[in-house]
Amino acid sequence: MTENSNQEPRPAEANGQANGQFLLEGSLPLARGDVAFDPADYGMLPLSLGALEAGPPLAMDIYLPMFQPGDRPIKMVLGCPQGRPFRPQWRDRLLAAGQDAVYVPLEQAEELNQYLRDLSERVLADPHKPLRQRQLVCRELATHNLRTLFNGDLKPKTLERAVTGFQGLLGRVTEDRGLLTNLIELLRADFNVYTHSVNVSLLTMAFARFLALPESRVLTLGLAGMLHDMGQAKLPQALRHKSGPLNEVEWGLMRTHPAEGHKMLSQVPAVSLDVLKMVLHHHENSDGSGYPHGLKARDTPLGARLLRVVDSFDAMTSVRSHRPAMQAFQAASEILAQSAGVFGEDIGPRFVRFLASPFMEA
Repeated sequence: MTENSNQEPRPAEANGQANGQFLLEGSLPLARGDVAFDPADYGMLPLSLGALEAGPPLAMDIYLPMFQPGDRPIKMVLGCPQGRPFRPQWRDRLLAAGQDAVYVPLEQAEELNQYLRDLSERVLADPHKPLRQRQLVCRELATHNLRTLFNGDLKPKTLERAVTGFQGLLGRVTEDRGLLTNLIELLRADFNVYTHSVNVSLLTMAFARFLALPESRVLTLGLAGMLHDMGQAKLPQALRHKSGPLNEVEWGLMRTHPAEGHKMLSQVPAVSLDVLKMVLHHHENSDGSGYPHGLKARDTPLGARLLRVVDSFDAMTSVRSHRPAMQAFQAASEILAQSAGVFGEDIGPRFVRFLASPFMEA
């Protein structure tokens, strides 16, 4: 399964040149930052500028979005080809143009994956690298691996390899204690299942640290957060990527994802029983009104209840096509208001206190 079976053909290399000059070497008539688009519709994978290393030759082609009027307002144009170095000054020019990401062709997903793996090894092994760079590299690698997994064959061996990779990455995150601090600016607000899952993983690990849970529990919660929505991979892509609110039938399908994820991951030996329970029950409510089993707080595993509040906070504070993102303080107020029925009086207030802690503050 590919992320988009009806991709627009990738622009020819000549489209990115003007008299032998690639787009990044010339003017930047880029898309405005307020023009929303899904890179998958253009056969592209996003890469944060913060995770793009300047200097060495690029391992993949880099494309940039150009604005054009009409029904399809974005055109992907080659910014810099594979084998050419990405220059430090280009990052500043892109940021000044309102761009915080570049795009890699879907057919170069493995090159991007290898690039991020190599980069993460170098960056995480160097304590002198800036904290934000170390965080961004971890986030980009996890997001790319989730995207690849969701759009792969979903066979047990594939899942096993992916879970082992996530365990290794999250182990590095727990070893570098600074990676779970000052998270508020790291979290991606553009809502999709991949960025959402990475956000939930990092937030849940930080919340577990705030609650002084054992480090082994922090790692388990991080893996559960990364995998909690895996059942959505079994849903139609049109449903997963729907831009507007879901109707009643669509909500019925969406509510199957905890059980689907549990079923899928139960075939993977590397996934513990604790993680499976969290995946299955992360939409249960304190008063028993949740799904799939309508469990009350006393019958729901603690880890699933922690995922419940983090999952909701990230959804509230993410941009959706049919509504703007809530500010963190608005989401905190909503969580407090729903503590009795949804999150629990023992969880909701503590999560709000966590939001004001060094784990989150910028």
